[in-house]
Amino acid sequence: MTLLLDNDDVENVLSMRDSIVALESVFVDYARGRAINRPRSHTYTDLSESWGEGHHYLFKSMDGSVPRAGVHAIRMSSDHTHEHAADGRRRRDKLPLAPGERWVGLILLFDIDTLVPLAILHDGYLQRMRVGATSALAARHLARPDAVRAGLVGTGWQAGAQLLGLAELGSISDYRVFSPDAERCRAFCDEYTHRLGADVRPVATAHEAVAGSDVVALATNAHDPVLDGHWLRPGQHVGSVQGHELDWTTLDRADLIVVRSREEATFHHAAGRAPAEAAGRKQLDEELRVKVAELGDVVTGVRGRRDERDVTLFTGGGTGASSGLGIQFAAVADVAYRAAVAHGSGRELPTEWFTQDRKP
Repeated sequence: MTLLLDNDDVENVLSMRDSIVALESVFVDYARGRAINRPRSHTYTDLSESWGEGHHYLFKSMDGSVPRAGVHAIRMSSDHTHEHAADGRRRRDKLPLAPGERWVGLILLFDIDTLVPLAILHDGYLQRMRVGATSALAARHLARPDAVRAGLVGTGWQAGAQLLGLAELGSISDYRVFSPDAERCRAFCDEYTHRLGADVRPVATAHEAVAGSDVVALATNAHDPVLDGHWLRPGQHVGSVQGHELDWTTLDRADLIVVRSREEATFHHAAGRAPAEAAGRKQLDEELRVKVAELGDVVTGVRGRRDERDVTLFTGGGTGASSGLGIQFAAVADVAYRAAVAHGSGRELPTEWFTQDRKP
């Protein structure tokens, strides 16, 4: 049988700790040539004539194979994106335009021996855990061992997962959070003070969140920098979910720039109609590229922090490097699938619905 797992099913069985463990293993495999990844692909259809400037249909996919687990996965999303300015900053929002004000994103998990689909999963909750767990994995290997304070910029869907991941480090006990929406920031801090059993408090500016923090986490959908690299101090670790929220000074200040993979995502669009996500990508010069290392090399000890004064940076798409990797979805989806089977979760679909007796 093939399991159909919705977001609630995944949330009930997938922990942050298990996600970090799975991702650490797959990045080791990737560094050693034992996991295979296809870079993320973005295909944009311009919708400005019918919806207005900045609107696009975006189909996005990525896939990867993890032979150690015996699985291959592809993640696909069908999105309507809107790039616009809010509060003086450029940003991109995904609009819930599927019937019932919903979004569309799926992960297909395949058995590489029998070829059949093991599971079809909603990608929303798993994607959030993947991002938070990857950031936490990077912080575990790059932040100073004595790190106790974290500063967070952002209070959206991805921001909470950043705190859940950092909490797994075991040393962070003090969190400072900034969002331009003060009321939302207070509610977010109240929620995570309760969830983490730690001091999570709002601050009035991004600078206050960064100042004095050992670990800085950026989790926004901003297309303009939310961090001024001049604020950074020796020894800090910065984690960013997407490169548009970084300024050039932060890249210059970093002693080590860590990415998931050097293979850059691909962007496909009509000539002269590039969305800001594609047109605004940073292209690193040689002086910056020599500082770039892949996360797998950090996890395996090939690269890393040299001393306590190093400024380390973990970042992703928008900096001339990878966005999310298919192997990450394969590794975490495999954990969720196996846990769901053990718990009797999900809905069973006949696997023969997805096989055929005619050669394709």
